This record gives sequence, C-alpha cells and structure tokens, in this order.
Amino acid sequence: MGTFAGHLLPGTFLFILGTWWAFGAWHNYVRCKKRNRRYTCRAWYVMPGISRRICFEGLSKIITCSIGIAGEVVTAFEDGRFVHMVNAQHVSMYLFYLLSGLVDVMTNCRFPFPPGTDYATLILAVTVEGLLFHFHLHGRPHLDVLIHTLLVYTVAAEAACIIFETNKPRSTLASLGRAFFCLLQGTWFWQVGFILYSPLPGEPSWDVHSHDDMMLATTIFTWHMIGVLAFLSVMGVLVLVTCSACDCDDPVQDGDGSQYALVPGSEAKADNHMSAGDKATAQPMRIDYSDDEFFA
Repeated sequence: MGTFAGHLLPGTFLFILGTWWAFGAWHNYVRCKKRNRRYTCRAWYVMPGISRRICFEGLSKIITCSIGIAGEVVTAFEDGRFVHMVNAQHVSMYLFYLLSGLVDVMTNCRFPFPPGTDYATLILAVTVEGLLFHFHLHGRPHLDVLIHTLLVYTVAAEAACIIFETNKPRSTLASLGRAFFCLLQGTWFWQVGFILYSPLPGEPSWDVHSHDDMMLATTIFTWHMIGVLAFLSVMGVLVLVTCSACDCDDPVQDGDGSQYALVPGSEAKADNHMSAGDKATAQPMRIDYSDDEFFA
C-alpha cells in the first residue's frame, strides 16, 4: 500500500461499501416510515429489484476482497522472496472482510449460525483493520503518523456504531453512523494517497516534519467530514424522492406479512383436478415472504 494506487484501491472499496450502506439504511428508513413501521438495523442489505436469495453485498465483498488479496500477494514478492511485510497486513485486512461477506451469504442461505453472527464477523473485520493500522505507524514521520492515526480513529468510530447497532437495533442513526465513518475512511484513504504519494505533476510535496502541514492535514480531515455528511444527506433526499415518486412494493423484496406471490399457473392446474365442491373451499397456493427483515 506504499503507493498512490495502494491507497486508491482500498479507499474506493470502502467508499463504495459506505455508499451501499447509506443507501440501504435510508431505503430501509423511508420504507418503514411509508408503512408506519419501526426501523430495524441490518448487518447487510439486499439489492432492491432482484431476488432476496442473492446476497449482493456478501458476494461483492467476497469478489472484491479476493481481488485485493491477489493483488497484495503478487506485489509482495521480489526475486521470488516475500519481502513486503506490509502487504501481509493488507492481506489480513481483506481476509476478514471476505469472511464477513462469506457469513453474509451463508446467513442469507439460512445457515444455522447463532443470531448476530453476521454482525460479529463485521465487527471483527473492522476491529482487525483498526488494529493493523494502529501498529502500522512504528518509525514513521510525524505527518505520516498523524494522518494514519486519524484513520484509526475513524475505524474505531465505525466499530462503535456497529456495536451500538447490535444493542439498539431500532436506531437509524447507528446505521447511518456506520455508513458515515465507512465513507470517511474511503475519502481519507484517497487523501492519504495524495499527501504521501501524489500523482499530480508539479505539486509541491508535503513536509512530513512540519507542524503547519500537520495542522493543515487535520483541518482537511474535518472538511472530509463535512463533505461526507453532505453526501449522506443528498443520498437521503434522493432516496426519499425516489420512493415517494414510485411504488416499489415488491413481495420478493418487502417484509410485509400481507404480501404474497402466487405461483404461476397454480390456479389453472388446480381447476383441472378438483371437483366443484373442492373449488369452493380451495385457496390459491401462496408463498409467504414475511420472514424477510429488510424492511422490518
């Protein structure tokens, strides 16, 4: 990760993940308000418009982290020797997010995990990330230590929000807080790349021992917070407008116990094999999707 690209890739992964969590939380909140239901937190979200049997978030984590692991392993070798130990740390970080995705997929497939296992593995992934970055700073210049310490604080705040979700499952702000700090991690990863390994030609380099540059870096971090907050707010408005403008009641996606899906052709086939008396009392074959908690 000691390159601009090394900060760009994980930053993009975290930004996309945070955007997805923000969309899921806002979507969940708006739909619950629309139906006069209580909000319920979720460790992961399903993709509206596709079958709930497909765990989009979990599969995305698995694919993205597998690519990240492969890239870190390939670039860790020189002359056939594993010489870049920092790559081993990054592989470990990706590995735990991959584990989180795997548990998401298995949970969606009704694997008999104890309740909250998906949250537990997500907390584990974020905690490992914070631990690795905390011990990533030994012997680094002051500015380098500062900007990575701010990243550690952000990871810790995200972990706190996830833990809060598990204890307060009706808190919309906890879900949005998780998305906020994940987005902040992503944008700050990009900023760290620009500070330490700027690809822009002719840009003056930062003085890693300058107190003024350290103050500027901290100030820029607060600007990132404002920017992410604005982005999160705009997403909320867009989701509200979209859900208000269209009727997206899909029984495959919605958790409404009154929503059912009729098996195609079931009534016609039944008519051909039932007597008149049976038809008077028979009911259409139905599939109940009431166990879907996405819009609980």
